[in-house]
Amino acid sequence: MAAAIAAAAAELPVPDSMASTSSASDNESSPSVPPQAPGRKPAWGLLAFTLFQSYCTTGTVFGWPPLLMVLKEEGVYGYKCPADNLDCSARDVSLNLVFTVGAMANIMGGVVGGPIPSPKVGLAVGLSLMIAGTLSFALASPDSDFAWPLGYVCQGLGGGIIHFATMSLGNAFGKQKGWIMASFAGVLAQSSLLFQLFYALYNAGVSRQALFLMYTALLVFDFAMSMWLWPTRFIQMGDTLSFTNGRMVLHSANSLKPGSPSPPPSRVSCRGVLKAASSISFICFATFLAAQIWFSRCLMGFFSTELQWKNHVLEDLGKPPLDVAWHMTLFNMSQALIGSSVIPVFGILAGKLGHRAPLAVITGLLSISWLVCLLIPAEWPLYIMYLLAGWHRQFFFSGFLNFMTCEYTPQVYGRLVPITSLINGLICGLQNPILDVTLNTFSGDFTPILGIMLGLAVFLTCCATVVLLVERRQEKKDQAKKGLENTESEDSCNSSCEENNDFAEDTLPSEQQQQKQQQKQAKSGRI
Repeated sequence: MAAAIAAAAAELPVPDSMASTSSASDNESSPSVPPQAPGRKPAWGLLAFTLFQSYCTTGTVFGWPPLLMVLKEEGVYGYKCPADNLDCSARDVSLNLVFTVGAMANIMGGVVGGPIPSPKVGLAVGLSLMIAGTLSFALASPDSDFAWPLGYVCQGLGGGIIHFATMSLGNAFGKQKGWIMASFAGVLAQSSLLFQLFYALYNAGVSRQALFLMYTALLVFDFAMSMWLWPTRFIQMGDTLSFTNGRMVLHSANSLKPGSPSPPPSRVSCRGVLKAASSISFICFATFLAAQIWFSRCLMGFFSTELQWKNHVLEDLGKPPLDVAWHMTLFNMSQALIGSSVIPVFGILAGKLGHRAPLAVITGLLSISWLVCLLIPAEWPLYIMYLLAGWHRQFFFSGFLNFMTCEYTPQVYGRLVPITSLINGLICGLQNPILDVTLNTFSGDFTPILGIMLGLAVFLTCCATVVLLVERRQEKKDQAKKGLENTESEDSCNSSCEENNDFAEDTLPSEQQQQKQQQKQAKSGRI
């Protein structure tokens, strides 16, 4: 595996100073086969494999609820509780730490994956980390303190790097890029169902060790296929793929024209990136996104403990208790599947309303709605919450991709992703100390923290609404100004035309001028 990484690194594009002497290498075209206009079949084939790979890797760490039930049945961190109470707060906090660091690592995958200059190297690094993480979960002892969080960090970080490394594939599909990007987002959400399958097989008698060893074998297969299929350099808009001499060949748009050189690599100055990162629009967007991700990750990390709190509330009201296993399963499946169902709706709204404030307002309203449902002391609002939380997750994630790709060039976007990933990862790291305070200071009562989250969601939604109103007002002003300019332009054109006509009449011969004058007098007499 290390040899494969080294081999992929050896195929990195040459420096800019040598670009003019290595156009064939940049295009990855075989010297024995002349470049031909390739079709879309190789791109669709690579897409099919990449979607399967994404399902197995990119967002699996967010399938935490069913994996948590497996770890609890395996007795992980059970030594931290008394024998008569295996659901003590110390164990809950320790298990939640596993998810917290894994989710942080996944979100911060862009920090590590962003600087990697080749998708093949990125995939090699990401899959190597995933393999290390799954082996840790297969071989770790239930009493180990460090194997579980370390293994989940490897899985989360590896999945984030893999996701970032494969995103350029959308550029091979031209105008269909939007649907390809939405597919990546949907598959990332659905990949959390992998651990739901693990939980079903575990209940059927398959051991934890066997499950994660089979998972490791699948990742080794993914590694080998990625090293074979993926090109060395990132795919740019207009690039095409062909399958030649048993490997995938990447052609730039100019390489299909005989004798044309490869396009020079784009450069992005640090000053330009810092200017984009310090802009008001980016700061507001990054703040809003970080809050939405924090809401969603807290829900995912706290939900098992929140169900216990709900049970106590319902018992105090004399209502029947919840089936915790059923609700955990339903919650995980809704997070994976329901979000994908709203992708066409998001695409239509983004096309009609734009990529900025309107989508932020809708995302904020969804977060307010599911937080209110979670606070209602009854079971039926939970089912509504599953639907709204799934939509909310898809909206803020698709909104992130849509905003970044529409607002910035691919080069600037690649530099800004590590910044947003770092911010979001650090903020998501707050969930474990918050859970500790909730369990020990508030005796497991989630009402205070949910109230704070709801207040923050209302504030951010109001801010997004104000921005929306300001943008709409500015658009109306711009339209009115444009209409006034068009009117003035028409008046100027009409007066110019009249002057030209008068000048033409003055330049006519004397006889023609007399005839023209007689026609005007006859016309005025008739009137």
